[in-house]
Amino acid sequence: MLRLVRLIDDAKCYEIVRQMRWPEGVICVACGSGAVTKRGKHSSHPHRQRYRCGECERQFDDLTGSLFEGRHQPLGAVKKQAHALELR
Repeated sequence: MLRLVRLIDDAKCYEIVRQMRWPEGVICVACGSGAVTKRGKHSSHPHRQRYRCGECERQFDDLTGSLFEGRHQPLGAVKKQAHALELR
């Protein structure tokens, strides 16, 4: 089991999310195509990668469609919350 508290920083958190979500490489969350290109980083979360699908032209990021989508906190804050729960 992955222990979030051991993740070092936001950059490492996003890297691990990508590895777990797309172990064979990033695919489109809408159509499943592998024809995906990077489209820069998220404006308020500098480690969150944005993508564009070459097939359906949908834009998405590392967290689109995940339980973390829509959160306004960086993943590091989620890590701290997980650590607090472990201490109980």
